Parts: sequence; structure tokens; C-alpha cells
Amino acid sequence: MKKNLYLLILSFTFLPFFLQAQQPAKATDTTVHQLNQVNKLNQINVISKRKIRIKTDTLSNTLKLQLPLIQVPQNIISISTDLLQQQGALELKDAARNSSGIYFGYNSTPFDNSAAAQIRGFVAYTTLNGMSRRFSYGASIDDDAIIENVEFVKGPAGFLNSVGEPGGSINILTKTPGHQLINIVQTAGSFNLYRISADIGSEVQKKGFSFRFNTAYQHKDTYLNDLRTEKYVVAPVLQYNFSPNTYVLAEYDFIKGEVQNGSAIVKVRSEQDILTGPISANYSSARGLPTSYTQNETGRIYAIHKFNDKWQITSQSSYLSSPYQNWNMTSKGSMVNFDASGNTKRRSSLSMGAGQTFSSQLFANGQVYTGAVKHQLLFGADYTNSRDSLSLNNGKVEFDYNKFTANSYVNPNTVNQITRINRTNNNTFLKSAFIYDNIQLQKKLLLTLGARYTWYTNEKETTNAKGVVKTNNYSQKALSPRAALTYMVNPATSVFFLYDQSFVPQSYQVALVDPVTKELIGSAPINPQQGKDMELGIKRNWFSSRLLTTLNAFHTTKTNVPIPDLVNTAFVKPAGQVTSNGIEADVIGNITDRLSITANYTYVKATITKDEDPEQVGKELPQTPQQIFNTWIQYRFLLKNKASLNISAGQTSMMKRSTSEKNQYIPDFTKFDAGISYVQDKYFFRLIADNLTGKRYMSSGDIITGYPYDGRNFYYIDGDPFNVKVSVGIKF
Repeated sequence: MKKNLYLLILSFTFLPFFLQAQQPAKATDTTVHQLNQVNKLNQINVISKRKIRIKTDTLSNTLKLQLPLIQVPQNIISISTDLLQQQGALELKDAARNSSGIYFGYNSTPFDNSAAAQIRGFVAYTTLNGMSRRFSYGASIDDDAIIENVEFVKGPAGFLNSVGEPGGSINILTKTPGHQLINIVQTAGSFNLYRISADIGSEVQKKGFSFRFNTAYQHKDTYLNDLRTEKYVVAPVLQYNFSPNTYVLAEYDFIKGEVQNGSAIVKVRSEQDILTGPISANYSSARGLPTSYTQNETGRIYAIHKFNDKWQITSQSSYLSSPYQNWNMTSKGSMVNFDASGNTKRRSSLSMGAGQTFSSQLFANGQVYTGAVKHQLLFGADYTNSRDSLSLNNGKVEFDYNKFTANSYVNPNTVNQITRINRTNNNTFLKSAFIYDNIQLQKKLLLTLGARYTWYTNEKETTNAKGVVKTNNYSQKALSPRAALTYMVNPATSVFFLYDQSFVPQSYQVALVDPVTKELIGSAPINPQQGKDMELGIKRNWFSSRLLTTLNAFHTTKTNVPIPDLVNTAFVKPAGQVTSNGIEADVIGNITDRLSITANYTYVKATITKDEDPEQVGKELPQTPQQIFNTWIQYRFLLKNKASLNISAGQTSMMKRSTSEKNQYIPDFTKFDAGISYVQDKYFFRLIADNLTGKRYMSSGDIITGYPYDGRNFYYIDGDPFNVKVSVGIKF
């Protein structure tokens, strides 16, 4: 019924435009002459209208490499704000469909999706303008209001920062001054979605001040009972140009998300109960729980000086504060579970985290010649200090609960009475120096050599419920070399081979469990990870660089990889060595000025190849899809009066998603999405429909045998059911 209503609204919305296009106008001779003149001008304006490009051909300066993407020996997909707007993206997870191999694993709240991003079987490190967003326990939250571009980097990226995951990383480029604009967008949709955002900016001056200001407010009820969310965004940027070659930029980003009545979106079900019953069933919520929140507050100072057209130096520093608190209801253990009659006793659970991260980078780019050989140099240093903490608490009072009656009210004066079971304080220092040289050996042959040397120290203090304090100090060093060959078949085609190493210090904890009572008695830190990656690929630009295709194969090994501990969900388990093999294919760009496409396919096999426990060997890394296939196509119909009608369609498929149990998978799924928009000069109307068929599926999940019920138990998050977003915008 709701689908038919949305279609009816859509029909009435566009009917006037259709009738206007079909109905001949009545006019006097003078008016006809004027209309003829206007028609001629309109034709010229359509031809000269700004061409929409959904990809970029170069990296942002925050990724440090000053090379065209076609020459970079790595699969890097950079998408523009035009594509994000076309798809109605509101946060990072909405943008992930545009690059191969990006997916979101097991997560816990409506606002931590960025923290759960994964690539090639490994956690994907997310940076903001090339700077650390969080290091360990801090919150992670994002919003389209601050996102200008997203750069998906597959494989290690020692040139980017001192923490290099072998699977890849994601860099969010924030909005900064460019040209004069005032954009206001209002959005409404399913689950009582209401959002309003504003983007205001001035022209960058050759000398003097310019600014950019973004703000947004969003309310949304989730598909789960009782959960109500609010989001607030404020992001001012001020830039001063001393000259066209020298400027300094000051930026502040504030994003806060609040959730009422609990924050957990994870379900635990026995095998016979998965994906059944009302999708809204939510056993972890309770009316009366304190408000949960997730917050990122970032300040950044960024400066560039160009000495000439060959050399420049860049300095940037940032400070991030990222506190959060998540309230939920649980049975004894980590999830709500029931007896045969559907009864349980629930108590509150509070997870509190706080992260404070200071980062500073200084690097230079330049060109030198040794004889006839050209060198494109990058060298510099960076420093990061992260202080964070994690506190786990259980409620003192238990409340009777039956899943069939589902009376979720609790007394707010007693549910907030808690006792701490574990607290971890973490203090991490990272210092590194790096140098990379892209050498043009011949006209068509490029050799990349470089390395990063990292010093890592960590101080960790853990207190458990019995008052035992355990302190661990780590001090480690690592050299991460990088070598690559790129052959330019022609200016539009390159073939590359890459060898890269990565070093990932870890602040995760391993749970220490009493072997008799099975209760948590403490924790211990996990050792750092080290990885090696080899890749072979080919890139090609088509249609005068409007369309990019990339095909590459990779072989990655990594030691000491953490996997989720589903019984003690705040902790991980270490694996011995993991090998990830696969292929990736990406197509992104414009086939014509009217037709754009993003399509990508990934095959990955990430398995444990060495471990102290022989039963673990051959097990796949949990929550890793063996195959991912995404598409999004848009065609633009040009209308009169500088208007256009845009039709979009896309799909997402994930197959054979591995779990913590050997050779067991959560169900495959395919969902379909579509969009339609009308744009006329300064105005636009856009409707995005997600999950057109109403497919019931797991967006992410895992399996554990024997807990909390006998047999196989599924821990999962439902994918959003059919929903729509309608946006109206105006540009001044």
C-alpha cells in the first residue's frame, strides 16, 4: 500500500511538467518573436551547461601523492560530490557502493557504521583529510554535510599515514572554500525521516579571506521499535590566502548523534527464527533508558606554500575528541535471550568510550632530475598521540520481560544504577618518517621506491570488577617498504605491479575468562599486526578521460589478525596468519554527458593459513563476502528551460559471507534501488527508493554455535526494508 502511495505521489509530482511539455503555447506575434529568441538562448545554455562528472582524476593533496590516478600503481577510486548527490547519500556507508570490495561488518549502533568498514577481509582504517579520526576506542560518526569527496584506497598505503592496513583505507575529504554558493536541501522520507541542510561558501580570493559553512539537522526513527535518532552537524571553515601560492585554512567539524530508548541494532536469533517475525522486533530497547550518543569534534589547521610549479610544502594538524555512551538492555551475558516460554530478566548495559587524538603532519612534494631521469619526490614526517578509554558497566536491577508481550518500559530511576565490570585506559604514541620516489626511467616506464619507518609506544591500564589493575607497556619499531612498476602503454592506459608492507599497532584486548565459571575476569592486549601485499593491475581511461576502468589481482598476508569475540563482544581473538587473495574490477564515470555509470565486482578469499589451533586453519575471516557486485546507472533527459529529468537504477549483491564458524555462511542477498530527479537551473527535486522489492536480508552478521541457545545462533543486523527519501533543494 505504501509503495502505491509513493508511486501516486511521484506521478502527480511530474504530471504538470509532462503536460507543460506537451501543450502548445498561445501567444501574440510579439510574444512569439520573444519566445523564439529565448529558445535560441536556451539551446545555447543547454550545450554549455556544466557537465556532471562523478569521478576525479587526481588525488587530493591530503593523500600526499602528486600524481594522476592513471599513474598511481594502486587501485584507488576517487568519487565526487556530484555522485553522492545523485545517489542521495547521507553518510559514508551510502558512498561505499561506488568502489569494489567495500563493505560493513558486524557493528552495534546506528552511528558506528564508519568504524565497521572492511576491505579484503580486514578492517578499513578511515581518515579525515588524511588524518587519524580515531585510534582505538573513540567514536566514529560521519555525515554528508561535511563530505566533499571520498577516496577508497585498496591495499596498504604507507604514503598516507603511519597506520597502514593491508586491505585498504578510506579517506574523507571535507568541504572547503571554492566558489560562491548557497545551497539549501530539505529531505523527508520513511521512518519519519526529516532533514534540513545548508551549504554556504564564498569565492577563494587571490589574497584575503574566504569561507565555507555547512550545517545539518536530522531526525529519523529506525525500523526498530522505540529507537529514535537525532543528528546535529556544524562545520565552519575559514581560509586566508597570502597569495595564490600560499594559504592557511582553519576548520572545525562537529557531528553528534543521539539515540533514545537504547542503541543496539543487533539481533540474536536461533536458526529457525532468523529473518522471521516483525522486522521491528527489538528486545534490547527500553523506554526509560538514558540517552545514548556518539560524537566527533574535530579542529584542523592546514597550510600550503608553493615555492614554484615544481615544489610545495604542506603542514596540517588536527585534534579530535570522540566520546560516546551506548545504553542497552541485556540478559546475563552480552545479548537478550529467553527461556522456552519466552521469559527473561533484563538489566541495563552501558558501554562508555572516550577518544582524544592529536595528529600533526609535515611533508613536501617536488621534482628533481638526475641526468635525463625525472624524480617525483615525497618526503616528510608525522606524529600522533591518542588517549582513550573504554568502560563496560552492567545494571544492578533486573526487570522481568516476555518477548511475546514485549512491555519495554523500565523505571528510569533504577535502570541507570550500574556497576563497572571493566575499564581500560589507553595512551598511544606514533612517530614516523617517510620518503617515496616516483622515477620516470623511460617515457613509458615508472618505478616507485619508498618506505616509512614507524616508532610505536603504548601504555595500557586495565581494571576489572575485582579491582585488579594490569598495566602493559609496548615499544615497537617497524620499517614498511614499498616498490612498484608502472608501464604506460599510452597516456590513457597503464599496467602496474605493486609490493607493499604494512604495520598496524593494536590496542584491542583479548578477554581473559575463568575456565570454570566462564565469567570475564580480565583482559590482555593483542600484539601488533604486520602485512605484505602484492598486486598486478591494469587501468584505462575511456572517452576522453570521462570513464575509468580498473582490473587488479592481489595476494595479501597478515599476521596476528583480530577476529570478533562474540561471547565477550567488547574484545577480540587473535588469529595466526591470514592470507587474502582476490580480484577487483571497477568501472566509474561518464559514457556520455548524459549517461553515467558505476559498477564494480569483487572476489576475495580471506582464510587463516597458520594458527596454534589446527582447527582454525582454513577458516575464513568472519563477515567477509566472497563476492560483491554493485551497479548504479543514471541517464539524463534534457528538457526545455535548462531543465533535465534524471532516471537512476542500481543494485547490490553479496554472496557467501563468512562467519566465525568454519564453512558456514549467512544468507546471500540482492537488493535493488532506483531514483528519479528533476533539475531546473537553481532548483531540484529528487526521490530515492531503497530496496524496491522489500527484500528481507542481513546487512551484516555472524554465527556462533551453542550460545545463547543450542545449535546455530545468528548475530545479525537486518537490512533496511523498502524506504524512500524525497529531497527538494535550491541553489542561489
